Amino acid sequence: MREGKHITIEDDLKLWVETYGNSNNEACLFISGAGANSSFWSENLCNNLVNKGFFVIKYDHRDFGYSTKIDWNRTPYDFMQLVKDALSILDALEIAKAHVVGHSMGGFIVQLLGIHYPERVLSMASLSSSTNSPTVPPPPEKTWEVYLSHQPKNDYENDLYGFLGVWRYLNGTAEFDEALAIDYTKNLYKRQPIDAALGATHVKAQETLTDRTEALKKVKIPTLVIHGEEDYAVDKYGGIQTAEAIENAELVLIPKMGHLLFNYSILERFEQEIIQFLSRQALN
Repeated sequence: MREGKHITIEDDLKLWVETYGNSNNEACLFISGAGANSSFWSENLCNNLVNKGFFVIKYDHRDFGYSTKIDWNRTPYDFMQLVKDALSILDALEIAKAHVVGHSMGGFIVQLLGIHYPERVLSMASLSSSTNSPTVPPPPEKTWEVYLSHQPKNDYENDLYGFLGVWRYLNGTAEFDEALAIDYTKNLYKRQPIDAALGATHVKAQETLTDRTEALKKVKIPTLVIHGEEDYAVDKYGGIQTAEAIENAELVLIPKMGHLLFNYSILERFEQEIIQFLSRQALN
C-alpha cells in the first residue's frame, strides 16, 4: 500500500514523500533526476520490492512536483542541500541506514551520500549518472537543440507533441512506447505548472559540483551502476568511469537504452537489475 504525505524539513519547506510497505523492513530510498518527480520510479518497481521485504521511499525534490517551490533569487541553494534533503527524509522516518538508488542527478546525490555519509548507506545504485569528471564526453550538440526546440507553456494538450519529441530522442534507439511517455508527461502536469524552466533550479544547483572521481575511490559501499548504451544526455562513459572508481561496483550497460525509459522491455530489464541487486545486498 502506498502512503503519500508532506514532510517538513525546514520552517517553510515541505517535501512530498511516498512510502510503500512495512517501515520495520530494510529501507530503499529512490532519488529522481532534475526535472523529474517521484513517479519516475514505477508502482511496479516499488510493489515488487515490497514483496521482496523492503520498505520503499521515493520523493519529489524541493522546488518540484508536490514539494515546496523555491524563489531561487531570494533563497538559492547549493547541491549539498539536495543531498541533505535525502538525509532529512530518512531522519523524519527514523531510518538509520538505507539502500539509496538515484537516476541522473539522483545518481549524483547517491554518490555524495556514499562519500560524505557512508554510515547512512547500506548500498548504492547510480543510474544514468556520472562522476562529473571533465573527461566524460559532453552531450552531443543535437541534445541541446532538442531541449531548446521545446518551450512548454503549461498547456498539456498543446505541449504534449513537443514533449514526445524530446522523450523519443532521450529514449535512445529502442522502440519508443508512446503510452509510457504520455503517462509520464501527464504526471508532470498533475503535480505542478510546467513551463520552459522545468528543472532549471536543479541545474543551477549542479553548478557547485566538482569531479568526484578521487573521492569515489575511497568508497567501499556495494554499488550498482547502470547506463544506457545510447544515452545522449549523460555519456555512457560517465557510468563506466563511476564503476571504475568505486571498488565494489557492478556495471550494467544496456544496449539501445537512452537516458529515459520509454520502452517496456528496457524498463523491465532496468527494474529487474535494481531488484536483483538490492535482493543480493539484503542477503549479505
